[in-house]
Amino acid sequence: MDADHPLHVRADDTAPPDDRLVAELTELLDAAPGLDEMAERMALLADPRRLRILFCVHAHPGVRSSDIGRAIGASDSTTSHALALLRDAGWVRARRSGREVRYDLADGFAHSLLHDLGSGHLPGIHHHARTAELATGHAGEHATAHPTADTPEA
Repeated sequence: MDADHPLHVRADDTAPPDDRLVAELTELLDAAPGLDEMAERMALLADPRRLRILFCVHAHPGVRSSDIGRAIGASDSTTSHALALLRDAGWVRARRSGREVRYDLADGFAHSLLHDLGSGHLPGIHHHARTAELATGHAGEHATAHPTADTPEA
């Protein structure tokens, strides 16, 4: 996007009067629930280590916390603390597998955002059609989301 090609344009060249514009913007903000909570959730992504963790969880669903720590060059305690913050904020979910804890993305929003940020999947990880429909609400809108513990692979 650049100044010559904006993503959004007005239907006509006339801007509404300032008071009307402010009223419309205020109404828009009032109708958007949870902005403060979303800002708190998004603030966690300002930390490079936590963002790297999310990239790892996105790249390989079900990754162990110890493998994440090794991949990002952090201690187990540092990784566990960051994962706890991400879990509490709704970015990831943990599941026990014997003595190990494995992590998946918590929702389609996290998955879509990570794709938009440039995160990819490791070889052998693919999207699952049913999960994509649940995440987007539309069949075939997104290539598909990767399988999770809640959605069996076909």
